[in-house]
Amino acid sequence: MYIVFTINYNDMLTKFFTIALIVLSTSCNSAQETVQETDGDTMNKEQSDNKAMDAQMLIDGFHIGELKQLKDSVCEFIILDLVTKAKFDPINISEDIYKSIRNDGEKVYYKYRPLRMMNRCNVANPISLIDIKKREG
Repeated sequence: MYIVFTINYNDMLTKFFTIALIVLSTSCNSAQETVQETDGDTMNKEQSDNKAMDAQMLIDGFHIGELKQLKDSVCEFIILDLVTKAKFDPINISEDIYKSIRNDGEKVYYKYRPLRMMNRCNVANPISLIDIKKREG
């Protein structure tokens, strides 16, 4: 018993050209996307520098946050952690060494020590700042 295969060359050529057309059309689009990504990368060099700085500061033990001023509150400033969304009450932010940082909306890197004391305000947990630095961007 033999099985006979018939080869239809027209069907094979049609399939071959269809596959070739699909490969060519997708490769042309990928080249355009690569060029667009490269242009975007040069425009976002500052953002990549900021991300690299963020990564280095996280390695060094800092957290990334933003200062928020609370008017008419016992907590004059709180720090909103940008990663965990936790709110902290830095009880020693009124010290002179932190004077240049005390601006509403200031983006900062900070190190802290949690405190075991009653909260001064109900929106944030008390901490003691160990170190704080301005963050670009």
